[in-house]
Amino acid sequence: MLNKEIRLLDIVPVVAEGILSQSMKEDMEQYLMPNTKVDHVQIGGTGPITIESEYDEAFAAPEVVKTASQEMTHRDYDGIFVNCFGDPGVRATREKLPITVFGGFEPAIYLALGLGDTVGIVTVLENVVPMLKGAVARAGLGSRVTTIRTLGIPVLQLENRKLLMTNLYKQCKLAIENDHVSVLVMGCTGIAGIVEEMTSRLKADGYDVPVLEAGQCAMLLTELYARLGIHPSRQTYMTPPEKEKVDQE
Repeated sequence: MLNKEIRLLDIVPVVAEGILSQSMKEDMEQYLMPNTKVDHVQIGGTGPITIESEYDEAFAAPEVVKTASQEMTHRDYDGIFVNCFGDPGVRATREKLPITVFGGFEPAIYLALGLGDTVGIVTVLENVVPMLKGAVARAGLGSRVTTIRTLGIPVLQLENRKLLMTNLYKQCKLAIENDHVSVLVMGCTGIAGIVEEMTSRLKADGYDVPVLEAGQCAMLLTELYARLGIHPSRQTYMTPPEKEKVDQE
């Protein structure tokens, strides 16, 4: 199966223009096999500019499912990555389509669990924390994911590299020193291209701690599941019953 071409779909679940830069695409895809191809699309219609709350996530979810379904009519994708750590519409899309579907949360967290006993998440804003605490609780991982720290930087300002790295370094150190975490997970797929520098800076301070980017982890796990030919269980993600959809103004 290693020589099989795999086609993945990356759905960006926001409507902000230019939010997925070429460098971010390259960062996410750099560890994929050469015969894995990735198409990138944004949701159409209405949706949030960015996802920084439960409200934003709920606003994005219907468009994620709609976009995934529409794109599958044009090409037979082997897997879908919903490009957000909040996993908007992921479970619904798993019900709708018979292929691997991941958001940013599960792949990064599950990979982190194999690297250390305690995991810390570093995300963008305080608004995101309740949403991520809910995701941790639903996964039954409260004893392993022990802290969630914030940068105080909105998603649209993550392109300010100096501000990002300054705040990120501070919060990563606090997570290690004060919260005693052994693995760090970036809790926003917009935090990208930071692993090498952050790992190096922490190691210089005496902390040999893995740092995981959600986008990279999600792309790799989606690719792996696609190559294994496995998809979500229909015992959990049951196909929705056919029924008329009524649009009332």
